[in-house]
Amino acid sequence: MQLMYGTIRGFSEETRIFEMLVGHKVEFFYLTRSQFKRFKPYLNEKLVVHFACSDERKKQGDVMAYEVIHFVKILRHLPRKTVVYYDISVIKQGVKKLFNKEGYRLFLDLEFTMPPHGYLHGGGFVPEIIEYGLLLEDHDGQVIQTEEGLIRPKFDMGINSRTTEFLGISEEQIKHAPSYQRFYRIFKDMLCLYQPTIYVWGKNDILMLDAFYQQRKVKSLAERKSFVNLMQVIKNYYGIKTDIGLFNAYSFFHTTSPTEQDHNALNDAIATSEIFKLFQKELNTDSPTEE
Repeated sequence: MQLMYGTIRGFSEETRIFEMLVGHKVEFFYLTRSQFKRFKPYLNEKLVVHFACSDERKKQGDVMAYEVIHFVKILRHLPRKTVVYYDISVIKQGVKKLFNKEGYRLFLDLEFTMPPHGYLHGGGFVPEIIEYGLLLEDHDGQVIQTEEGLIRPKFDMGINSRTTEFLGISEEQIKHAPSYQRFYRIFKDMLCLYQPTIYVWGKNDILMLDAFYQQRKVKSLAERKSFVNLMQVIKNYYGIKTDIGLFNAYSFFHTTSPTEQDHNALNDAIATSEIFKLFQKELNTDSPTEE
């Protein structure tokens, strides 16, 4: 990875490639689709960009171009002022503030039913929350409460060998699991008593909670702004393009997971808490302008 700084001389929306004078040579750089979608309003001639890109060029259409990994700063010099459109140091400071704010933290992990082996789309399968793990901490990381349990699914199709093998439970355990009302009450009590920020790994848990409320015809317990997708925050902070597995994230912080992932919801909630603390430690030691 290398850092580049300069002024865009030309940009093609069709190819997502811009050109820039580097030293005395014109070089080409290309954006991923997600980068293009995010920064498209600003990308045109005379835009000043500071970014990280790949070390090697790849063939892109008719030119050899470097891949943009992430932007550091995007600005434009106008006659009487400079307009800053994007500054990663400001974003990093905001992330640091969020992760150090006072208040309780609730780490949530959910496991879902899976379609049976050989399932063909269109067969009527509806995924449901079947297991939950909740870990509540105070601002100092002291554990206040942990909860875990199974939820009896509404639809029978999810009770199959694929689901039981993945979660390491039996069909009998699923069939005799507590009603959804137990989870709903526990989750509601935690939110009402502590008003925590809710941390999840990935967006699926948030989406499945929304589906859970609709399936059970109950009131939503938390607004989207109460949730933090820890994986997405880490990806954005470090300019990572691909999703990170929860237990793979330990190695990202130069440590190893104390256990192997067993897809137990509480164990995954605990792991999310541990990754939070590793990331928080880096936030508090990292320079806001370091790249």
